[in-house]
Amino acid sequence: MEADHRLCLHSQGPERTRTLASCLARAWRASRVSEGIPSTPPGRECLVISLVGALGAGKTVFVKGLARGLEIAEEAVSSPTFVLANQYASPTLGVGLHHVDFYRLEAFEELETMGFFDLMARDCLLAVEWGARFSEALPHDRIEILIEMGPGGEPDARIFRSHGTGPQSADLLRAWKDEMAREGISDTADADVDLRA
Repeated sequence: MEADHRLCLHSQGPERTRTLASCLARAWRASRVSEGIPSTPPGRECLVISLVGALGAGKTVFVKGLARGLEIAEEAVSSPTFVLANQYASPTLGVGLHHVDFYRLEAFEELETMGFFDLMARDCLLAVEWGARFSEALPHDRIEILIEMGPGGEPDARIFRSHGTGPQSADLLRAWKDEMAREGISDTADADVDLRA
């Protein structure tokens, strides 16, 4: 896999995590606009982000950052562990954030029952916690993010190993890196882990 299909990010705490995610949402927004005209090239109508990590790793914190980047009140975002799915609309941008949790699901058939496939609508970001549980339900071209606890025993530090699984998500990883550079964030390196393993 080419290096530009992968990105490794370091966060010292929740605020940096939210900033990283906000940059991704803004990069996605920019990918949909050409010279001020909204565009939805094939496969860009809905960006799916699969979030994998231990309990308490920061998956919901990351989604709060996505909300920030979509001009959605991040304090409105809560974990969907028990309700399975939450939906939020940007009051200014005409896009949505859909937040799903696969943790409590036992069978693939439950995805249909909960209306999961309807959530992959136009003009939305779809963040899926524990996405690896039913990865076959996710589109081929998506961003997979493995969240690891940081080294050295720092309780709030995290490492985000991101992988674009197709050409559009790989392009978006490059745009994400550029957006972070505009924020002055440069602590990135190529990731070396296959997130599908």
